[in-house]
Amino acid sequence: MEKRNPLKDESLLQHPCLLSCCSTVGFFVIMDPFHMGPLGNHEFRPVKHDIVPYRHDIEDWPRDNRSRLGHGKLEFVDEVFSPESLEFNIFGHGPYTGLADGRIVRWMGDTVGWETIALVTANWSQNLCAKGIDSTTSKQWKVEQRCGCPLALRFHKETRDLYIADAYYGLLVVGPEGGLLS
Repeated sequence: MEKRNPLKDESLLQHPCLLSCCSTVGFFVIMDPFHMGPLGNHEFRPVKHDIVPYRHDIEDWPRDNRSRLGHGKLEFVDEVFSPESLEFNIFGHGPYTGLADGRIVRWMGDTVGWETIALVTANWSQNLCAKGIDSTTSKQWKVEQRCGCPLALRFHKETRDLYIADAYYGLLVVGPEGGLLS
């Protein structure tokens, strides 16, 4: 005797009530009209960004057919290894960068050169931290935890404070005038 499967010849399309019920549930799951899902409290709207057309911007760009950037002077060659990050303040001054010996320096122009504006820690000393050509060798990593190792820099546009992410001391901030990080 052959066993008959009662649902074999019947499908979802042959039952309009079941089809409409599944469609309604599917609609509510996908569309989430009552904002009950995990993204229910978030309103997503398209955002238009006004980007200057390439031709408009590039026509006014100064030409450098002599490739002067390639003739730049390298600073701290074989002295201090870094930077991890370069940053300019809101006035375009800089660049500011962190060095592997725990100092934050900024470029003050050809007449002054690099100026130390901040130290990561109060434990920083010239004798302990400033190792010159040994700043990232086996001699420096032993004191790196005491001297600090600034990895990333970012200026706050409104307060002009400089935020520094240090490998050992975490997120630190210094005012626009520089000084000891807090």
